[in-house]
Parts: sequence; structure tokens; C-alpha cells
Amino acid sequence: MCFDPFSIGASIAAIAGGGGGGAASGIGTALSALGTVAGAVGAVQAGNQANAVGNYNAQVAENNAAAERQRAAYEAGITRDRVRQVVGAQRAAAAASGLDVQSGTPVTVLGDTAKQGELDVLARLYSGESAARASQNDATMFRAQGKAQKQAGFINAASSLMSGFSNMASSRYRPLGA
Repeated sequence: MCFDPFSIGASIAAIAGGGGGGAASGIGTALSALGTVAGAVGAVQAGNQANAVGNYNAQVAENNAAAERQRAAYEAGITRDRVRQVVGAQRAAAAASGLDVQSGTPVTVLGDTAKQGELDVLARLYSGESAARASQNDATMFRAQGKAQKQAGFINAASSLMSGFSNMASSRYRPLGA
């Protein structure tokens, strides 16, 4: 939404200028109206800008969440590869020692190694998902803050308009005998 405070101010000045207070009174009223409108426009624009910043920060947080998931998946893949190498080396060492790698202690050792490796993989994935969720929560918060600041800008604009025009009306239309 875009306001042109000068056009609005000129229209208000034209309306406010009529009514018999002289040229000075009309100019003062017009300037007061222009200031009121400019303040309202500024409040709306500030709210819109805060909303845009909130949306930008939310997008950055969502990008961070995606990067955390990718990092965790990459690290999990590296961990799986290392575990396969260790299991392979253990199997080769057991076979070279003349042990049966299909039964007994070698199977238990290989199974424990594989199990611990998978726990490490899951821990890396969990860590990445936790960081990603935190970033997504930040994104939600940034969007909510931006939306609230945009709404506050409209409320501040309305308040500025009501206050300014109320002040103009009370200074222009004084009760009889005042």
C-alpha cells in the first residue's frame, strides 16, 4: 500500500482551508494536516518494512534449517562409510587369524561394531534435525514478529490520524465563550 502524503495533505488543506479563519489559519491547519498524514504514512511504511525484514530473516532461517539437514546427512554418510571400513578390517583380521567370521566371537564383535556405528549415524542425524527444527522455529518467530509490526504500523497510523485531526478540530472549533 503506497500513500502520497503531499496529495493527501493538499486535499486536506483544501478542505481545512475553508471555514473562515483567515489565510494564516488555513496554512497552519494545512501544515498540521500534512504533518499528521506524513506521520501516518511513515508508520505504515515502517510496519511494512519491519514485515519485509521479518520475512527475509525467516527465509534465512529456513535456508539454515535445510543446510543443517544436509550437513547431518553428509556426516551420517561419512560415518557409515567409516563403520563399513572398520567392520571390513575386523572381518579381514579375524579371517587372517584363522577364525570363523560366520559364527562365535567374531560375529558378536562385528555386530557390536555395526550397532555402535549405526548409533553414531542416528546421533548425527538427530543433531542435524534438532538444529533444523530450531531454525524453523526461528523462521516462524520472525514471520510472526514481522506481521505484528506491520499491524502495529497500521494501528499507529490510525492513532496518528485520529490524534492529529482531533487536535486540529479542537484548536479550530473552540466552544463559544472560550
